[in-house]
Amino acid sequence: MAKVRAYGADATLKAAREVSYGVAPLAGYRSLDFKSTDLSSNQPLGDDPLLGRGRNAQDPYRGLITDEGQIEIPLDLRGTGFWLTALFGDPVTTIVAASGSIAFAGPPAATSTITINGVVWTFVSGTPSGNQIEIGGTLAATLTNAAAALNASASPLVSAATYGTSGGTTLTITHDTAGPTGNAFTLAASATGNGTVSGTTLKGGGYAHVWDSGADDIPSFTFEVGHPKLVTPVFFRHLGTVVENLTFEMGQEGPANARLQLVAQGEEDAAATIDATPDSYALKRFSQGRGFIRRGGSALAGVTGGSLTFSNNLERVRVIREDGKIEAADPTFASCQGGMSVRFDGATLVAEAANGDPVVVEYGFTMAEGWELKFELFRVFLPKPKYAVSGPGGVEASFDWRAAFDDSEGTMLRAHLLNDVVSYM
Repeated sequence: MAKVRAYGADATLKAAREVSYGVAPLAGYRSLDFKSTDLSSNQPLGDDPLLGRGRNAQDPYRGLITDEGQIEIPLDLRGTGFWLTALFGDPVTTIVAASGSIAFAGPPAATSTITINGVVWTFVSGTPSGNQIEIGGTLAATLTNAAAALNASASPLVSAATYGTSGGTTLTITHDTAGPTGNAFTLAASATGNGTVSGTTLKGGGYAHVWDSGADDIPSFTFEVGHPKLVTPVFFRHLGTVVENLTFEMGQEGPANARLQLVAQGEEDAAATIDATPDSYALKRFSQGRGFIRRGGSALAGVTGGSLTFSNNLERVRVIREDGKIEAADPTFASCQGGMSVRFDGATLVAEAANGDPVVVEYGFTMAEGWELKFELFRVFLPKPKYAVSGPGGVEASFDWRAAFDDSEGTMLRAHLLNDVVSYM
C-alpha cells in the first residue's frame, strides 16, 4: 500500500560503477545494505545587496551546488568489498584452498580414531589394513604414517585433500580444490586419540581480495537513494560519487559498522528507479565480539577499544560551469590515523611510544568459518600516551596514532577480505 509520508524503513540504496565520471550507467546496479545516510545536494542562497533600494531585503542569488554526505554501513562479509573497491580502487584477488589440522597432545591409543570427511580411520599397533594407520615408535612417526595412508586412500571423500605433518605433533589437511568448496570437508577425532581438530570442517577456502592505499585513480559511482513506497515515488540519483574516507570503531560487543564520506558531482530526481532488478549481496555481518587489534602479528593485550580512519582527502575541482557543479573529485594525499585504548600496565606500547619507533598494527574481524576482514598498517607511530586516574577502578592509556608509507611494502595501508565473492571488478 502506498504511503503519504516517507520512512527510512522503506528506503533503498542502489549503486553502479561509472565508466565515465558523472554519467549514470543504464544497468548493472546493486542493492546495498545501509543504516543511515544524509547524502544530498545543497545549493545555498547568498546576498549581494544594492544601495538605493530601501531597507527591505532584495532577491538572493543561488550559490554553488554541493552534493556530499555520510553513509553508515554494516561491515559485512560481502558488501564491504564493494565499499573497499570504491575507497581504494580495484583489488588483487587470488583463490585460496580450505585447510585444517588435527593437533595431538600425545601418541594416539590403539583403536582410537580420526574421521576424515565422514570416513573413519583407526590407529592400530600392528600391521595396518584398509582404513587403518600404524602407530609408530614416536608421535612424529605415527603422523607420518597417517599422512602417507591418507594420501594413498582410494576413497574420493578422502583423496579430495592433501595431508602432511607439522612440528611432529600436527596432521595438516589442505583441500585440493581452491575456493569455498573445501569448507564443507569435515574433521573429527575420538576422545582417546589425544587429537584436537582445528574445527568441525576445513576453513578459509575462498577468494582473498587485497587493496592497497595510494592508488592514482579511484572509481566513481552513481548512487540512488529511493523512496519507492510513497504515493508519488521519488528516487534521488547522485552522479559522479567518490568515496573520500572510511571510519570505524572497535568495541567489545554488537555488530561492526562503519561510516563513509561521499562526494558527488550532482543530484537528479526521478519518478522511477534506475534498475528494478538489481543484484544484491547475501548479508552476513562481522561482530565486534570477534574483532582484534594486533601488534607485529600478535594480539595486543588489554585493548578496550580502538578506531581507524582512512581518507583519500579529495579535492573538489571547481571550474566555471553554468550548472554550478564540481568538475571532479580528485584524490590527493592518502592518510590514516586512529586510536587505541588499553588497560595501563606500564609496559604495553610504552617503549614504542617513548622511542618513536614505528610498529606494525592490524585491525580486523574474523568469523567462525574462517572468513576475515583485516586492515594492515606497516608503520604506525605512537605518541606519548595520555592516561588518567579517575577513581578506584582500572587505569586506561589512550594512544592516538598515525600511519605512514612503508617503502618495503610499497603502501601505507593494506586491506584484506577473505570471502566467497569471486570478484569486485
